[in-house]
Amino acid sequence: MKKIIYIIFGVALMLTQYSCTDESTFNNPAHHELENGAFVRFANNGVNATYPDAQNISISEEIYDANGNISEYSLTLTASIGGATYKAEDFIVITSFPAVLNITSQSMADALGLPLSSFDFGDSFNFIGKATRNDGVVFYGVRPTFSTSQLTVGPGNTEGQLFTPAYKNAMNFGTIVSCPFVQADMLGTYTIIQTAFNATSNTQFQVIAGANAGQFIMVNPYHSVGNFNIAVDVSPLGIATVARQDAYLTSERCCPGYTPTWVRTNASVSLGLSCIGYISLNLSTGLGVAGSDGTGFTFGDGVLIAQKN
Repeated sequence: MKKIIYIIFGVALMLTQYSCTDESTFNNPAHHELENGAFVRFANNGVNATYPDAQNISISEEIYDANGNISEYSLTLTASIGGATYKAEDFIVITSFPAVLNITSQSMADALGLPLSSFDFGDSFNFIGKATRNDGVVFYGVRPTFSTSQLTVGPGNTEGQLFTPAYKNAMNFGTIVSCPFVQADMLGTYTIIQTAFNATSNTQFQVIAGANAGQFIMVNPYHSVGNFNIAVDVSPLGIATVARQDAYLTSERCCPGYTPTWVRTNASVSLGLSCIGYISLNLSTGLGVAGSDGTGFTFGDGVLIAQKN
């Protein structure tokens, strides 16, 4: 009978400890039942992925407070101009919703302290939102991160799925100054800047002409023994699309007994900019058991970013 009493007492003690937690100290709504975070959305499709004229970018988009609990929303602008990085904190501050987000080339140049004439093809502009909830809790437009080496938590507290196109988020977005696609300018040797996988330590691959003027071919960019080339179709202003194509042998990445792993561009914007020799592909992956149609498994999404030498 004593053992039963001890067990009941222990369970009661555990319940008491958990029920005394001060939930008002929680900054992440994921930890506090169904509490709503602060999140700003575009009313329509949001900012264009590319603009063709560096000196005449003009953005005018309606935004709204998705949960009706924001006291202030601000944007930090980070720009890559001619290969150099510039930053402007609190580039825009908004305190009432709905609102119209107005951004121009001139307003960005003024905020960065640069002449408008310095903006050119290939320059990029990225915006990170900061939404302050009515109770003072700040939500940053960055995914949650944790450093296993430093044991520190990053400032991000916006879950990754909210950055997918379906949510039309105004917390983390960007654009780049595109240029008319010229196939001949795209050809040459490229060095990989970032990739989700590479079968060898070789970081270079060739780009050759495709079947038409709007296509280029990456020659075995993953350096697979399967020797898979990947064709990339590009719109007149540099938006890139990759149809489903085998990319590397699955055994090179993990295990035998599966079809080759294929890639194709996902809903995020991919680019092929011939004027600066730049490739940025957002890719989904897929594979299946040997002898199947190559579906049923995936390594998830990843990127392939490369710069012409």
